[in-house]
Amino acid sequence: MHETGASEETARVHVQQMISDTWDEMYYETKTACSSSLLLPGFVEAAMNFDRMSRCMYQFGDGHGCPDKAKTVDRVQSLLVNPIPLY
Repeated sequence: MHETGASEETARVHVQQMISDTWDEMYYETKTACSSSLLLPGFVEAAMNFDRMSRCMYQFGDGHGCPDKAKTVDRVQSLLVNPIPLY
């Protein structure tokens, strides 16, 4: 924002686009590099899982910029503390 003079909304849209582009590249590499990758399949899978987890955790805010809008604590509590009963 400081380098280009962009507004906060424009910067957020740009960062979201960068995240989407990176996800597309990672997904493509995962699907095409299964047999020709120099990386171990477990490492590639862990990297993809880390991305999925971070998207889930920070989808509605991280609690630093706007703590009142963050839903991270609610999500973790609903998953670990208050799971859906199966009976």
